Amino acid sequence: MHAHERRATGGESAPRTAPRGPERPRTPSSALSTHGPEALRTLQRTAGNAAVARALAPSPEQAREPQHQHQHIQRYAEGEAAHGFDKVSAHGAIAVRGRQEAYADADLITAAAHSLDAQDRVPITLERGAAVQVGDRTLYRVLPVYKDAARADAAVRAAGRNPEGAGHEPVRGDTAAEREDKRAAYLKSLTDPPEVRQLVALTERIVTALKARAEPRSATVDGLRAEAMKLAVATMGGGWVAARFPYPERTGREGLTDLAVLMPGLTSEFLAGLPAVENQEAQVHELLITLPNDCQAAAAQLIGRPADGGLSVRRDAPAVGENHFVDLTGAAPDGWANHFAAVILRDGPDSLTYEAAADRTSAVQHGKSLGYFALYGRAGTDQSFDTVIRAQNQAYAERSAPAT
Repeated sequence: MHAHERRATGGESAPRTAPRGPERPRTPSSALSTHGPEALRTLQRTAGNAAVARALAPSPEQAREPQHQHQHIQRYAEGEAAHGFDKVSAHGAIAVRGRQEAYADADLITAAAHSLDAQDRVPITLERGAAVQVGDRTLYRVLPVYKDAARADAAVRAAGRNPEGAGHEPVRGDTAAEREDKRAAYLKSLTDPPEVRQLVALTERIVTALKARAEPRSATVDGLRAEAMKLAVATMGGGWVAARFPYPERTGREGLTDLAVLMPGLTSEFLAGLPAVENQEAQVHELLITLPNDCQAAAAQLIGRPADGGLSVRRDAPAVGENHFVDLTGAAPDGWANHFAAVILRDGPDSLTYEAAADRTSAVQHGKSLGYFALYGRAGTDQSFDTVIRAQNQAYAERSAPAT
């Protein structure tokens, strides 16, 4: 395999300790007026103006910090060799350019699609996209898609996402026009996400329960807390929950009060992050599969659980429909515990993956910008999965280490 000016993809797995979650710049309340004013007004009615003001105000630490710089999507430099590609497989049948462009020989794509189709646990398959000329070879865009709409719907529900999201996923047989319509609908949904309505509705239910004369039942408090935690994970990530969710958990009215205080802050931080979400997702120009901000969850979503021990098995040459895995425990302070990558194509010793990686700087917890292609070489070489991921892990640890 030949590498050409390839930069780290940010291929990271979940951190060993609970992070603070995505670093979202706080937006002044005036800047939120273009995103969900009805939601803010409802919050003011249900939780009170003071609570909303506190939620929108910067923390003392943030007030002392300079304004956060906008985080751009990380991209490879455009290679000067290999006809503009960043990596080309040893046999020349696979080429990768940037994070979200992969091309392969037509017969290779067809064979991989047949292999994926034969594996019932795997919900995705491959289709061919636009053709490009690489020297004397014609390669085609590699397009991972769901085998059918039912598989897309099941994946969305399993991830805890809003079921409406299934309508934004690529499915085998979609025409180019249908995919463009889906992509347009997806981008439009980012300006009015259903999660805002869910957060507001849950806040109203919590406040109603808190105002009731009767002492709330334990089951009621526990149920509302579980809903709030599920929404918090879906909108802000596990790191946010670990850092902000009330603990120890209280019962009765005290427990409801904790939730009533939490919800305005959760909602306002989600609203504050919407401009960054829209910007990050708009930079993806194909209808890609929406993946989670977690490498293991992404691999499970794409290929299920391989029969020979599952995902957490080290494989030197994983087949199509299997995955790469590396244990990174103790490899670098502030690094990741491990990394998983689903293999969708092979060309001799080289494997093409479609994967995602937990990233504290991501504006989204589920998004089309989170998936990326990577091309790895034979085990034991400087282009092997282990070597590349260990280097990326070290680089990420250095970037994300707390400032001293």
